[in-house]
Amino acid sequence: MYSKNCKTERNINMKKITSLIIVSILMIAGATYTSNAQASGDYDYVDSLMTIDYELRKMFPRWKVCEPDLQFQIYQAFSIYGYSKDELNIEEIEVLASPKPPRERNYEILLLSCGDATMNPQEIDQNIKTISKYLSGDKNYNRFERPTPGADPRTYCYIEVPPEVPVKPSEATAIQDYLRPEDKIQAITLSLFEQSLKVGETGFWLNNKVGTDEVGYHFWSAGESKMTLQRPLMNNTDPETREYVPRLINAYLGGAYRHSSGIDNEGTAFSWVSNRILNSGPDGKIVAGFDVHMPFHPQFGIGLNLELPFSDLRTEAVAPGDYGTYANTDASFTDGRGGNDDVDVLGVAPLLRETGQATLFYNWWLGSDNTPSHYFRFDVGASYAQVDEYLMYEENFSYTLERNGVSGLQTYKPDSFGDWFYFRAQYRNQQAFPFSLSMQISNQILLAQAYMPIFGNWFLLEGRFSTILRDEIRPFEIQNFFMISPVLRITI
Repeated sequence: MYSKNCKTERNINMKKITSLIIVSILMIAGATYTSNAQASGDYDYVDSLMTIDYELRKMFPRWKVCEPDLQFQIYQAFSIYGYSKDELNIEEIEVLASPKPPRERNYEILLLSCGDATMNPQEIDQNIKTISKYLSGDKNYNRFERPTPGADPRTYCYIEVPPEVPVKPSEATAIQDYLRPEDKIQAITLSLFEQSLKVGETGFWLNNKVGTDEVGYHFWSAGESKMTLQRPLMNNTDPETREYVPRLINAYLGGAYRHSSGIDNEGTAFSWVSNRILNSGPDGKIVAGFDVHMPFHPQFGIGLNLELPFSDLRTEAVAPGDYGTYANTDASFTDGRGGNDDVDVLGVAPLLRETGQATLFYNWWLGSDNTPSHYFRFDVGASYAQVDEYLMYEENFSYTLERNGVSGLQTYKPDSFGDWFYFRAQYRNQQAFPFSLSMQISNQILLAQAYMPIFGNWFLLEGRFSTILRDEIRPFEIQNFFMISPVLRITI
C-alpha cells in the first residue's frame, strides 16, 4: 500500500514537473518572441524599403560581394528563380542591410541586388536562406577562419560602400542648368525670357526663347524668338562623371520667328522699357547646334550654334507698323524713285540676319561629392552677327522692304577682334537657396544675368542687363537695356 501510494505520488509529481517545464518553455518562448519583437520594432519600417527612393537607401549599410564562389552561387540562384539574364551582373552583387541594433554582431539583410535584379527579405528567406546566413554573418562562410570575439562576423570577401550623409534635395545632384534640370523626370520652366519643357525620361527638351542672348540682344531687343527641340545623341556611361555630365552629346534643331513686340511701348505694361529698332526678317531662320563633351574628360567640350535665314532676302511686302526704322539720308533708289508722290520713303529697317558661335567650354564643380554646391562654367570662342539695312517705303498703299536697286545701305558684321571675341562665365550656388550670376561678352556687348529664389525653389526672380562696349553705338542698338521677370520652376 505504501509502495503504491509512493508510486502514485511520484507520478503526480512527475506530471507537475512536466507541466511546469512546458509552461516555462512557453513563457521563455513568449518572452523571447516579445524581446525579438521589441528589438526589431525600431527596424520594422525597413520592410517597405522597396518603395523608398534610391537616395534613401544610400544611407543604410551596404557592401559588394567579391568572393568568387559566393558570387557564383548568388548569380545561379537569381537565374534559377526566373530572373532575366539581361538584368544580372555577377560583378555587381550588392547587399543592403539594416543598421545593427546595439550589442548585436550580425546584420539583417533587407535587399540583395545582382545587377539590376533584386530580392526583398521575403524572397531571400524563401529562395536563398542559407546564402543569406553567410551574407549576414549568422553562419561562418570560411570554415578555416574563425572570427575573433567582437570582430566582424562576415568571413568572406566584401567591399564596404560607405553610407552617405543625408542631403537636401537642392544639393543632391550636380546639374548643369538649374532652370533645365536633367535629374528630374518632368520639368517646366516659365519666364518672359524662356519657356522649357522636359519630355519625361527621354532626355528631350522643348524650348522657346525670346531674343538672341548669344550676341547680346536679349528679350525683344532682337525682334525674334526661337523654338527648338533638344535631344541627347550619346549618354555618358562613365560611372564617375555621369552624374555631373549625363549626356556626352546634346543636339538641337528648330526655327526662329519674328515678332513685333517692343517697337512702341508707350501706354503698355512695358512703358518703362526702351523701344527697340532692330528686327528679324520675315523669312524666318533655321536654328541648329550641339554641345559635345569629350569622353576622356566630360567636363570639357566644344559647342556650336548657328542661326541662318531661310532665304537671301532682297525685297518683301510687309505690314505697316511691324518694323522699327530710323532715318538714313545716304539711302536712296538708284533708278530715281522716291522723288515723286507715288513712293514715300519711311526710313531704313535694320534686320538681324546670320548669327553663330563656336566655343570651347568647361564645367567645374566645387564642394564634396555629396554636395556639389558650387558650379562654374566657362565658354570662350568666336561669335558672328550680321545686320543688314533695308529701305522701307510705301507705294500705292503697299509697304515694302527693298535692298535691290538701293544705294547707301549698310551691312554690319565683325571687322575687328572685339567683334569676333566671345566669352561667358557662369556661377551657380546650390546650397540652401539656389542663385546664379553670369557675365557674357559677345559682339562687343556685355550681358549680365542673375536669378534668385523668392519662394522655395519653385518661384524665382531673374534679371538681365546689357550695355554696349564699342566706342560707336550702331543706330539700331540700345545703349543700356534692362529686363526683369518672374520664373516659375515646376519639377516632378
